[in-house]
Formats: sequence, structure tokens, C-alpha cells
Amino acid sequence: MQCPHCGRESDPLFKFCLHCGKELGGRKAPKAEPKPAEPKAEPKVEARPEPKPEPKPEPAQAKAAPGAAPEAAADGASVRCPRCRAKIAAGVPVCRLCGFKIGQGQGAPERAVAEPGPETVMASTRKPGLGYLISVSSVDGRETVRVQLKAGKNTLGRGSCDIRFPEDDLLAPQHLTLEVSEKEAQLIPEDSRNGTYLRMSDQVQVGHGNLFRIGQQLLRYEDLAEVQPLVAAKEEGTQVLGSPSGPKAWGRLTQVVGETVDGNSFLLASENVFLGRERGNITFPGDRYISGTHAVLTRKADGTWLRDVGSSNGTYVRVPGPILLPSGQFFLAGRQLFKLQLGQ
Repeated sequence: MQCPHCGRESDPLFKFCLHCGKELGGRKAPKAEPKPAEPKAEPKVEARPEPKPEPKPEPAQAKAAPGAAPEAAADGASVRCPRCRAKIAAGVPVCRLCGFKIGQGQGAPERAVAEPGPETVMASTRKPGLGYLISVSSVDGRETVRVQLKAGKNTLGRGSCDIRFPEDDLLAPQHLTLEVSEKEAQLIPEDSRNGTYLRMSDQVQVGHGNLFRIGQQLLRYEDLAEVQPLVAAKEEGTQVLGSPSGPKAWGRLTQVVGETVDGNSFLLASENVFLGRERGNITFPGDRYISGTHAVLTRKADGTWLRDVGSSNGTYVRVPGPILLPSGQFFLAGRQLFKLQLGQ
């Protein structure tokens, strides 16, 4: 398109001339016409005044100095308009979107562009926040929800709590409480149906009836010395018939399928019993959240100990009572994997 003001060719998609900066279409370019027999006075067409942009209310940010050069783009071949932040080719005197003349020093203040991030759900705060509770995807470790923690008690559950997950049917109406101070946080589990599970950072002692999780398996440890007999002895000196187990059996590991339903049971007979997906004494080949070798149960003189052996997704033990949590600690509640982050 030919500019009606300077006569130079300009892109018809643009609103303003790339050479003189005036609005395209303000008046039509003069066309060559045959000379009339009688000269006619050409009607006057006044050029439209250049539109002045209305100031937009924006948050207070550092303003560019009058007459400052536009911000250079990362690729070095373009710049950004000080007024509308559009990317334009280097050397072009006028912004093709808003008509701002580069270098005239009337640009709007620069905006801070927020990077995309996880959704932030704010807990009600009576005091300044002391950290965050982050819900993490168990599949790829990506943050999905970030909740600000207040000083004092922060309740979490499916019902009327400070931190709510109403669609998680594995959470109790009030599942747990996080009591947060400037230096530490205490997790207080409620008497919920499904409990809360803490990721192990060191070996822990497990007792008869204790529950722990690896991958998608919920497992119950039982000490054979405390298991109730299945067949009552009737005659003194008569042994009970059963499958051979060996003299060294000391415990049993059972899959928990439901409230009243158990899955497979595994007898623990060696000093170290390794659990994994591909390698170990007990394997779960269909569970892709379990590492090749995931954890080990060890029988010692003072009891039975559970230890993670460097698995990708960790081993989680049910929390029996209040426990102090360090920053960076992971725990499971309902269908959620949480990470605690203390500090502003």
C-alpha cells in the first residue's frame, strides 16, 4: 500500500506507515487522472490528527528514562516497543501495532511479566505466612498446587479445613494438622481411616501390625511370635499339620487390599528380605512405581527394621502420632503427595 502522506510503499496489514509513522488510510493516495478540459479545484482533505494513547493504569514498576532506547530482544534482530511491548524489527521508526514513534520518550512503564507456574491456593492467614505446602504429582514430580501456610495450626482434609481437597475421597473431613512456627513444623495426624504416611530418610523399626507403602502396594508387617494361632492344639505333644516353612521364619508381610480383605502373604525367613519390582526375595512385577530393588526388611536382635535402598519414589511409613517435619519433607495423605517448604 502507498502511504498517502509520504508516498512510500508500506505493508497493507499495518495501521501506521513504517517510514513516516502516520496512519495509513487517512486519505487516499492521489491518482493520475486525465487533464480535464476545465481545471477543477481539488477538495481539501484534512489529515487526521495522530491518535494519542490513553494512559493505562499499571502497577508501579521501574520506568524507562525519557528518550531511552527500546528494550532489545534476546535474538538481537528485534526490539520491543516501550508503549505496548510488541516485538518489532530493529531500525523500524514506528510500532506497527500502536503507532508509537521509537525514541520519542512517551512509552508506558515496563511491566513485569509473570512466569507460568503452579496454581496457588491461599490458606486463611491471621499472621504472615511461614512457608508452603506443595502438592506434587507422583508421576513426574511436577508441582500442581502450592498452599501458603500460616503461623500456628493449619488443618487439612476433605471438609471444612484451612486446606481443602473436597474431591479426594481418601481424605477424612479433617485428616491432619500442621502446626507451623518460624523454625519447624509439626505434623499431627488425626484418627483418620486411611492415615498419613511419611517418606523415610533413614531406617525405621517396624512393629507387629505396622503399615508401610512402596509404589502402589500397601503392606502390613506381622511378627510371627504375635500372630494368633489358626488351629488350636487339642492334644499335648501333637504337632499341627502345615506347609514346610523352615526353622528360621520370623515374620510375615501381607498385601492390604481393603478394609477386610488381604492379598498375598509372604513368609519372612532370611535375615535380609529385599523387596522390588524385578529383583529381591519378594517382587511386584506389575507395579511400575516400585524400583528394581526398592527396600529391605532386616531382622536384628532388637526387632525388625525397614530401610529404603535408593528407590526413585521412596518408601512411606504410617505416622503413629505427632512428629516434627524438616523443610523438604514428603508425606502422603489421601491421594495427595505433599512436600513441606518452610521459609518465606
